[in-house]
Amino acid sequence: MLRKVSLGLLIVLAACGSARVISRNQSGGVIELSGDRGKAMEQAHSQMSGHCGPNNYQIVQEGEEAIGTDTFSREDQATDSAQSRNGRRQSTDSTTTGQTSTRTATAWRVHYQCNGAAGGAPPPGGAPPPPPPPGGGGAPPPPGY
Repeated sequence: MLRKVSLGLLIVLAACGSARVISRNQSGGVIELSGDRGKAMEQAHSQMSGHCGPNNYQIVQEGEEAIGTDTFSREDQATDSAQSRNGRRQSTDSTTTGQTSTRTATAWRVHYQCNGAAGGAPPPGGAPPPPPPPGGGGAPPPPGY
């Protein structure tokens, strides 16, 4: 029964997806996806829209990236006992076998850029400030003048 519950929980968790912000700045960021990629990507689009504005971002790179290494160690021990036919002697042999392996750990990451963040033209509607009025209507004099 416990095995069925554990298996069911594992399947439910595997069906979920999540998106986690790795880094973010004014011009874009990096989001790491885990679990179900479709559901995680929905969450990533929501986060990118929240950062840059709805449909105001562009994915510039997406894929698996190396994020470190994982090391696995395994040790097996075998014991064998033998007794002579007349029962006077007994011997025990013990063997230990060890194995270590290292692999590159990877994660699926999405790099995005907010539109207009690459130094392009300013967004529309941003008109320059009007010129000062004639007659010296510039900045006010300093205090105490």
